Amino acid sequence: MVSQRIISTAFVAIVAVSVVLFAYGRYQQKSVVVEKREAGSEPAIRSRSPGNYIKVLSLDGHGIRMIPALQCLAYMEIRSGKPIWQLFDVMVGTSSGGLIVAALAAPGQAGKARFTAQELLEAYPSLLARMHAAPLVHPLLSLEGRTAPKFLTRERQRVLIELFGPGVQTGEALTTIILPAFALEQRSPFFFASDMGKSTIPGDGPGRAAIEAGDYFLADAVIAATGDPAVFAPSRITNIGGEQTLTFTSAQTYAGNPTLIAIGEALLRFPQRQCVVISLGGGTVSTDVPAVAGGWDSVASPDQLVGSAIDGSAVTTSHTSSLIHRFGSGPVAAYIRLDPTVPPASADPHNFSKANIAELEKAGARLTTEKTSTLDRTADFLASP
Repeated sequence: MVSQRIISTAFVAIVAVSVVLFAYGRYQQKSVVVEKREAGSEPAIRSRSPGNYIKVLSLDGHGIRMIPALQCLAYMEIRSGKPIWQLFDVMVGTSSGGLIVAALAAPGQAGKARFTAQELLEAYPSLLARMHAAPLVHPLLSLEGRTAPKFLTRERQRVLIELFGPGVQTGEALTTIILPAFALEQRSPFFFASDMGKSTIPGDGPGRAAIEAGDYFLADAVIAATGDPAVFAPSRITNIGGEQTLTFTSAQTYAGNPTLIAIGEALLRFPQRQCVVISLGGGTVSTDVPAVAGGWDSVASPDQLVGSAIDGSAVTTSHTSSLIHRFGSGPVAAYIRLDPTVPPASADPHNFSKANIAELEKAGARLTTEKTSTLDRTADFLASP
């Protein structure tokens, strides 16, 4: 009798725990609505007048692994004596690359950007750690991210609105920026562009292959662009005019390396010119990560699966961009790809430990040392009229 009671109690406890875990997982998987805010006057679009070449910056999205890329940008900023937004006519970034692009072009005080590259480099680890925060109980209730997103979208939204300000519009960017995302309702790429005006959805006829949007708050555009579907629930965002509400994840699944998007968008804006493209990656892992190389049965989490796809896409895009450049008289006059080698322990883009940050800083220091002449020539060219 006692044993039956124990078994019944254990069964009830198991069912109760299972219900709690299921309910918690379902709740955290739902898209998170970004609070709608009122905008002030519509910003004047800042026109650019490129010289003989369109100067283009492309940034991958690899979370904390973008530290070496930021070190390269800080080096070029110091070498040129100009802020990054003044060096480039078009800046495109995927996921964390989009965060960097937006932060370096967001308006600050006295006509300056909100961050210099060096300031952002110093703030970047703590900023990402805050964006990826979760209560201590979350790993337990989500079974280490297996039944619910690994990180909380609400916290990321709060941090980004605080960072960029609730009322700053995408069109206020100091240069042309493009933040790719993915609109779930349309199953379509969606480009948050600072200079392309109202949101448009492509029709059946000829025209742009992706949705474009200039009428969003900058923080909301970054929220959409940084929503890694492997570790965050989607964000549901309404544009400033209030006529369009869509659900977004990041563009990592189709543009881990957005160089081809950057080239296409640059040529769309400034036809009949050639591009000079600087593409900065999030690091190539020096050896296979055992959890992935061992087979699908040994892959522990969705972000590792997505990470494998992103790495393959990035390499393919880099190779294709290089081939375009080799045509000589084609649309790409110069293509510079800088992508450091990082140790396997640094493969996780969400590893915010001090030890990992130190390793990535070392990788960045090696890259800037090995590529000093390339960075010098690049910075000097970008700073020229």
